[in-house]
This record gives sequence, structure tokens and C-alpha cells, in this order.
Amino acid sequence: MTVTAKHPAPPSVDGARVPPWHPSQPHHELAADVRWWMGMPVAFGLYGRLALDQVAYREVAAAVDATGRFAENFTNRGIRSYLWGPLLLFGDDADRRATAERLKTMHGQVKGRGKGEFADERYSALKPAVWKWVGTSSMLVFYTGYVTTYGRDLTDEQREVVYQTVLSLSDYDLNSDQSQVPRTVAEMEAYYDQVAANDLHDNDFLRWANKTFDALPVPTLIGPRWLHLLITPLWRAATPALIRPARICAEAAAHPRMRELLGVEWTAAKKREFAFYAATIRAARRWLPAWLLLEPLAFNRYRYEKLRSLYARPQLDTFAAGVKR
Repeated sequence: MTVTAKHPAPPSVDGARVPPWHPSQPHHELAADVRWWMGMPVAFGLYGRLALDQVAYREVAAAVDATGRFAENFTNRGIRSYLWGPLLLFGDDADRRATAERLKTMHGQVKGRGKGEFADERYSALKPAVWKWVGTSSMLVFYTGYVTTYGRDLTDEQREVVYQTVLSLSDYDLNSDQSQVPRTVAEMEAYYDQVAANDLHDNDFLRWANKTFDALPVPTLIGPRWLHLLITPLWRAATPALIRPARICAEAAAHPRMRELLGVEWTAAKKREFAFYAATIRAARRWLPAWLLLEPLAFNRYRYEKLRSLYARPQLDTFAAGVKR
């Protein structure tokens, strides 16, 4: 497919933007599938490790290192990051806007100078270049995860549909052209390659975060301290096996520069292992019920839209006299 430099304005009905999954749109079934992919906790769980590319960007690493919230409890921080997603993706329009504004406001507080290895680095989360990088790499957790899982069956045109669907659901740029995430797959790939070549480097925080992914602490956001202590032995025993699929899936999807920085050796055995995980994901999504796959807010949206269709199906197309449906 030939990709234009600028994505055309999305079609509209009565002034309202029509999303890619609307039945009137080409490839709407693929777009709908991508949308519900973004509503699955397993999609974030298996490919969330791709977000390590954010802290290979020195200014981002300086910021998250200085806040200390990752070091406090890496698992808690990951859960909090994940919980922003359903509100932004599947809340009603008012909640989505309010959540996006709150996210921007809170990021506005993240500014200053780094410490330790990053003592010479000034950072600001709302710096347009930083916002663009974090926004793009956050979107790519879902885009890259989907195309890595289903890539052998996708044409270039369909990959563009996947990207536009992710973009449609997570388009919260700052009021700056410099902060805007790439609008097409071609622009995104060129942008990522440029950042990878010029701005992604090894650093202490990246190495620490990569190592910590394999030894996640017990989450402490829910329940009393005695319960956390009680489950710690089981958590430590189970974590390596539970983390393994996420490591392999992320390595399969990672950009070559990130594989290099993380010391990933992509072997034939790992390729076979990933093929098994990908086939399992595809089969689960085909055969398991939506209530089991989707997180609660996404499932709530899924049920609402199913019910809405049932109510709309018997309605007339027109009230004009003498016109039959």
C-alpha cells in the first residue's frame, strides 16, 4: 500500500468523528478486533515489557529514576500505569477527557534535574519531544503486540488499519505539533528508527528495570501487610514461570536496537517458543468468552454496544410518509 505523508481527516456523521470500527468503515471488523485487543489485560501483560524503550531515552530515565516510584515497588508502579488505560480507552467521553487532562496535569509536575548517573540531565515530562516519544512508545505496546501476534496474516494496508485504530483510541497530544505522535505506520517507523539510532542508549536505570522485570516484588496496593508477607514465598516461586511468556513475547516484538541494548539473543528455540505463545493467544481470543478476556471496563463497553445494537435493529430508517424500511 502507498502511504501518504499525512493521514486524511477521518469521516464524520453529523459532525461526529466515525471511528475505524464503525460498520460503515472499510476493515471495520479488523479495527474492532484491535480495539478489544487493547481491552485485554493479557495484551498489556505479555507485551508491556516493550515499554522499556522509554527508559532507554536518557531524559525519561532521569525523570522516572528521580521520582523513586519505580524503585519503591516496581509491580505497584506497573499496575498503576496499566489502570490509566481502561479509563482512557473505554470510559465515556467525559471520563476520557477528564482522565487525559489529569494525566497531563500530573506529568506537568515531573520536572527537575536527575540524580546519580543522571545528575547532569534536566527533565520535563511535558517537553514536546519527550511527550512524543513516551506517547508513541506507549501506543506501540499495543500496535506492535498485535502485529507480532497476527503479523503473518496482515497486509500493509491492514497494518495501517491496526495503527489507525490504536491511534484513534489513544490520541492525546499536547497543543504542539512537535509533541504529536506519528500519524501513519510509515511515519512511525521512520521516527522510531531515528530515535533508536540517535537517542536510545544503555543506562543504569534501563539495566535495573530489565532485571527487575524478572523478579517482581509482591504487589501491595490491596490487602493488609500480613497477607503480602503470607503470599511472598508462593509469589517468588511462581513469578519466574509467569514472567517467561512476557519476556519471550516482548523479545519477539522488540526493535533491533532494544534487543541490542538488552542483550537479547533471538534463537531458533525462542522463535519456536514464541510461536507457541502466539498460537495460544490467537486460540484463546477465538474460543474464550469476552467476559473472561476483557478487563471489566472494556467488557462493560462491549456489553453496552451489543445491547445498543439489539435496541437499534428493529428501528425504522425514516419517518417519512409512504416510505417503507
